[in-house]
Amino acid sequence: MGGPEGLFEPVFISDAMAPITSAANWVRKMVDFECALAGVQGELRIIPIEAAHEISQLSRSFQIDPTFLGVAARITASPVIALVAGLGDRLSESARPWIHYGATSQDVLDTATILVVKEALELIFYDLEKVGTALAELTERYRHTPMVARTLLQHALPTTFGLKAANWLGGLTSAGAVLESTYSEDLAIQFGGAAGTLAALGELGSGVGIRLAKVLGLEFPSMPWQSQRIRVAKLGSALSITVGSLAKIAVDIALASQAEVSEVCEVQEFGGGGSSALPQKVNPVGPVVVNACFRRVQGLLPILVGCIVAENERGAGEWPAEWETLRDLLNLTGTSVERSLHTLSNLKVNEDRMRENLDISRGNVMSERVLTSLSEFMGRAEAHQLVRRATQRSRENRTSLYEELLHEEKFCDSFTVDQAQELFDPLTYLGSAQVFIDNALADWLKARTRWRKIFG
Repeated sequence: MGGPEGLFEPVFISDAMAPITSAANWVRKMVDFECALAGVQGELRIIPIEAAHEISQLSRSFQIDPTFLGVAARITASPVIALVAGLGDRLSESARPWIHYGATSQDVLDTATILVVKEALELIFYDLEKVGTALAELTERYRHTPMVARTLLQHALPTTFGLKAANWLGGLTSAGAVLESTYSEDLAIQFGGAAGTLAALGELGSGVGIRLAKVLGLEFPSMPWQSQRIRVAKLGSALSITVGSLAKIAVDIALASQAEVSEVCEVQEFGGGGSSALPQKVNPVGPVVVNACFRRVQGLLPILVGCIVAENERGAGEWPAEWETLRDLLNLTGTSVERSLHTLSNLKVNEDRMRENLDISRGNVMSERVLTSLSEFMGRAEAHQLVRRATQRSRENRTSLYEELLHEEKFCDSFTVDQAQELFDPLTYLGSAQVFIDNALADWLKARTRWRKIFG
């Protein structure tokens, strides 16, 4: 079968991301580093040109089982040592001494990791752009669709579904900006040699690094970062924030999909969302998976943050702790984006139910407007007490707030009948909702232009 294998892995690793974060691709990127390094050193006459050419050819022919390297790493704490040995075995005696010249294991694996990350981020941004487009379409289509806003899970004020989608879009745009920063600033090679000095290459070390970075399509940092793990923690944070922005959408959709709410639902295909015990159920599968991804992300990020304290010039355990942690974060982010896109592309919006739910409180969601208007005729404290009493009676008597306010003499003296009724029209109490929608869409258009440059 294509894609990830295993009982649980296919849920959390997308078919598109699987080959990028695969062990085989990681090994391929390590080989690419070794071949590029030899090629640069040959051009600069640091190693014999014949040896550089022979080593460079390994990128076309060398294959090795990643599991073999992993098992070997049980002894050496790094898969690079066995990799370099395997590469050396494929070389002539004259070329063998020049493989991996001046580099160290962390140079190879860290740079390979950044190459994998670059590929993964380009895929993530490709799908994120589609998610943003779907959110922008929802925002525009439903910008005037009234619904109730909920704070602390309780009915609060009228809003529109378009503004709700705009908030989702704004969160995605903000999260993407953090990820953009990582893509533009932190995709740099690691090249420091045994202790971060490149001593084996003498004064030519930085020159090799500059050329090597260019060949690999990465940045050359101002100094080696083998013991400065900020960029890895920053990447983990950016990925976590991205998944969090998607989980926010997922949780909102799951809540709105509850039978007693029924404002939206994810249209399922081929029996999706079913229950093994309850035939009537159609579960929100996409939101469930995205939320599960975020729960895992919450546990992974602290590992990368903890690795910042790598001791001295190379940490005694922090570096290996990053390997699978970062790969998991990339996979979980890719899955979250892909599942979010599927959910939003198959989202059914029930406008009638939104209006019904808005009316459930029998006008109590307009209490703030009544309070504000009534405060013009009496002190705000007194007006607050009056409206508060009326809302309590409305809940107890299951009557409308308007009916209860008609029993308050000061309310009746303050407004005509038409004025009083107008206070309870939710469509006239939406404040700057349309302005905020326009702002979110404008921010998105700018972000979309930048994102398309990343994967275009």
